[in-house]
Amino acid sequence: MSDDVGGVRDHLANERTQLAWLRTGANVMVVGLAVARFADEGSVTIASLFAGGLMILAGAVAVGYGTFRYRRVAQELRAGTASSAASSTGPSIAAGVLVVATVAATVILLLAA
Repeated sequence: MSDDVGGVRDHLANERTQLAWLRTGANVMVVGLAVARFADEGSVTIASLFAGGLMILAGAVAVGYGTFRYRRVAQELRAGTASSAASSTGPSIAAGVLVVATVAATVILLLAA
């Protein structure tokens, strides 16, 4: 019985992690849409669209990575291996990509102003 409870707990934790990735990615995409919306201001149009598009792309990557990681960990949990669940390399790289995209979008907007 305790193995079933542990398995359910692991599965639910995996789902919560995926939902966190989805929320993060969706929020980054919404920020990208807001940045692209600033394109109404004449000369900043191209820069705003580019920076917003970069943020939308970064958010989509986060959603894709979160889904990929969820499926991989779920498969490992079913198989009883769950070795990739303990790795922090993928999330660290994904977080770095999000930070770099945010900084790049900010620099693009600042240089265009």
